[in-house]
Amino acid sequence: MSHSCDRARVALALGRGDDPEVARHLAQCDLCRAEAVALRLVATTLGGARAPAPSATLATQVRAAAAPLLARNARRATWRAVARAVAAAMLPLPLLVLIDGYLVRAAYDALRAVLPAALSMYFVLNYTTLLAVLLTLAYGAIPLLAERQVRLRREETHG
Repeated sequence: MSHSCDRARVALALGRGDDPEVARHLAQCDLCRAEAVALRLVATTLGGARAPAPSATLATQVRAAAAPLLARNARRATWRAVARAVAAAMLPLPLLVLIDGYLVRAAYDALRAVLPAALSMYFVLNYTTLLAVLLTLAYGAIPLLAERQVRLRREETHG
């Protein structure tokens, strides 16, 4: 018995005995030709059978059984989306830090020309602290916003 025998038997049992490949195989294989009548009877019986109607509680039972798997997959998809958002946001960060460093240095030099050095340093440190706080808040909000967006998209899709 070979793979072609298995394919021919399945085709006969499912009512696809008129397939040219099955006909060629039956012409060559005595074993399958001997079982062809019984397999065609199986196909006729299967074709006349009616599928039972699903019970009224089937959908609820399936949802309850699938809930843990769906929740695990949803968490995994959420983490992937958050990781992608954070990675995309981190790409321009070195350039932002470089530009901010250049601006802070230029501001310090400009302020030092008109103000005492200590006062210039005070203004520059306050500005640098403000930049650090704003960057921290902006980058800290990215995972929260990405998770919210994924959750809203999932609710729209799955109801």
